[in-house]
Amino acid sequence: MSRRYRRRYGRRLSTGRQAAVAVVAGVVLAGAAHGPAAGTHPRAVTHARTAAPAPDGAAAGEAIAYAKAQLGKPYVWGGTGPGAFDCSGLVMEAYASAGVTIPRTSQAQWAGLRHVSHPRPGDLVFFPGSDGTFAAPGHVALVIGQGRMIQAYAPGVPIEVSPLSGTGAGGIAGYARPSGGR
Repeated sequence: MSRRYRRRYGRRLSTGRQAAVAVVAGVVLAGAAHGPAAGTHPRAVTHARTAAPAPDGAAAGEAIAYAKAQLGKPYVWGGTGPGAFDCSGLVMEAYASAGVTIPRTSQAQWAGLRHVSHPRPGDLVFFPGSDGTFAAPGHVALVIGQGRMIQAYAPGVPIEVSPLSGTGAGGIAGYARPSGGR
């Protein structure tokens, strides 16, 4: 993510605001159980591809464990590790560690993976970002559960756990689920 993105969508949230956003995100996700479009942006692309098989529990767990091991490492545009990552490089390498191949960029991940309405730990969450759209999102993060995600957000912001929220990021474009694993 660029400095322009941060200027456009604002500063990072304070701890108190993060808690409030997490509560709102939980309410939105709970409401999503009552309809496929609940909790998504009106311009979000929806597809009939919602019956994706979950990655086996081991693959999702390995991907999450890999991403957690990267916490605190720097964001570098185009980075695929091991010392620095960008958003799509982080989730690609997290799943590669579990034996699952996914595309390199957030746009290709969105286009190539099965979309789901109800995210589970291990799913990918997509945002338009400053360099994307709802149809071709420019930012991706890894859902880790309990209303949280791991993301490589922007230069100057180390890989972090954040509330799973569309606030300040233009809204959530949708979710996708990698399939497969060892």
